[in-house]
Amino acid sequence: MAARNSIHKHPHFRIKSNRPGWVTLAVSPALESKDAIAECFRPHLNGLPEDLVANLLLAIDELVANAMEHGCGLDPNRWVDVSLIRTERLIIMYVHDDGKGFSVGAAGHAAINNPPDNPLLHTELRSKLGLRPGGFGIMLAKKVADELLYNEHGNSVILLKYLD
Repeated sequence: MAARNSIHKHPHFRIKSNRPGWVTLAVSPALESKDAIAECFRPHLNGLPEDLVANLLLAIDELVANAMEHGCGLDPNRWVDVSLIRTERLIIMYVHDDGKGFSVGAAGHAAINNPPDNPLLHTELRSKLGLRPGGFGIMLAKKVADELLYNEHGNSVILLKYLD
């Protein structure tokens, strides 16, 4: 019950669903609010191995950071929808921003698109573009997920993790 109350008291969240098995939040794109998402989702991951929980929370943190920073441009007038749905056999994490989207293959500033012989190539591009260090979010989420699916606009992503 404490998790439910902490969601209600967070100034950067609007609750869309908060029931066992399904949590959906609309989150203002302020990077400092990302950590509170993990606090809200953690109780819904009870009973799973702690390393899996930590990896899932890290993956959602990275996907939300991308949505906030790149999708919404950290504009406080926009929102990111974040969901965690848990069944006996499956974890679904969903992130949607109302930004213009992107093409994963065209995101040269992301580590996922580095050539195998130059795993840090994206860091040079990020520096030239004036972006903060990073670019590993999608690659990290892909390693955690059993499936990672983007919509055709690139502004919605679903992470699927099978439990059996």
